[in-house]
Amino acid sequence: MSRALFRSLLRPLSRLTRVALTLAVLLAGLAAVPGLPSPAAAFDEQAVMECAFIRALSMATCKPPEEFQFMGVRDGTYVYNVHFGSHFTEFYIQVNENLAIITSKSWHGRMASAEIIRDYTNGCIDLDMKPAPCSPLKNARCCGK
Repeated sequence: MSRALFRSLLRPLSRLTRVALTLAVLLAGLAAVPGLPSPAAAFDEQAVMECAFIRALSMATCKPPEEFQFMGVRDGTYVYNVHFGSHFTEFYIQVNENLAIITSKSWHGRMASAEIIRDYTNGCIDLDMKPAPCSPLKNARCCGK
């Protein structure tokens, strides 16, 4: 072994190196602790949001969720289509931070709203809203895979 290498091994660690080493040991220890929630695998938040919106629409209109057709996003507004009343009707969901506002021209100004709760640990999205008494669903929760 060369003298320079030997001397560098005997030299005390610099302050920055000691801090970095301590942090690395702590993080490794935390990763091994059972019971701590681990981050969920990546999930498609857009697809999970679309699913939760369909469930919320079902809760608001008393229609089965499988009858709703996602049409797309127009100017930041989610658009869904369903046979409602005697004809096909579009329903709109606008997102404002953690609030989803549901409207339709056929509702003549009536609206429904739901709080958006993102559960990134489990890869899920919940829409907190009170279902109509005739609703086939009681919650609007969807999770990614």
